[in-house]
Amino acid sequence: MIELKNISKSFGDDHVLKDVSLTFDEGKTNLIIGQSGSGKTVLLKTIIGLHQPDKGQVIYDDRIFSEMNNFDKKEVRRDIGMVFQGGALFDSSTVLENIMFPLQVFSEISKKEMLERAEFCLRRVNLEPDKVSKLYPSETSGGMQKRIAIARAIVLNPKYLFFDEPNSGLDPKNAIVIDNLIKEITIEFNTVTVINTHDMNSVAEIGDKIAFIYKGEKWWVGTKEEIFNTDNEELNDFVFATELMRNIRDLKNK
Repeated sequence: MIELKNISKSFGDDHVLKDVSLTFDEGKTNLIIGQSGSGKTVLLKTIIGLHQPDKGQVIYDDRIFSEMNNFDKKEVRRDIGMVFQGGALFDSSTVLENIMFPLQVFSEISKKEMLERAEFCLRRVNLEPDKVSKLYPSETSGGMQKRIAIARAIVLNPKYLFFDEPNSGLDPKNAIVIDNLIKEITIEFNTVTVINTHDMNSVAEIGDKIAFIYKGEKWWVGTKEEIFNTDNEELNDFVFATELMRNIRDLKNK
């Protein structure tokens, strides 16, 4: 479990996060949603240690991150898998080299074991090592790059998985593939999975727990079933901003 206690973060006079408290459970897909500029990206970066909170605590399984020594912080970082919005693959490295990179940094296993682990992770995201291992990221499609990034994120068997807009730039069909893959991996490895997203399809399909951030504050928390039946005005303005979502709501309420 990851617990946030009263997290606040400012940049100069800009108060981005205001006293945010949340919990993210293992084996669940925990989604963070909100308008652009609401603070959700800063929140994600604060959870993984890229930003230090001005106030409050980030707690990984009863361990307060800010109070850890450097060795313990490194251990926590080893247990984190991160999929960035653009994939953040190394252009000059092959697919296999990209996936092996965390193993080279954080593990002491043999080269043979690294290869076996990397190939296993490729197969886990439904890519055949014989077909893609020697390709460079530029030689793969957007959907494949997302799956390669997920393979790299799970190569160390992380306890905590983070995704920043995993469906950004994908067509609806590939977005569904990625959503299903994230859900399967979360259950299979019992990870604490935290996802920043604007994609309401993801919310409706895999939102075990959803936190709506509004102007830097925790505004609403619930499930994918509850989000379509709330009287929270700001949340409804966000969820039902498009005609399609309004039509879905109307059909559900008939």
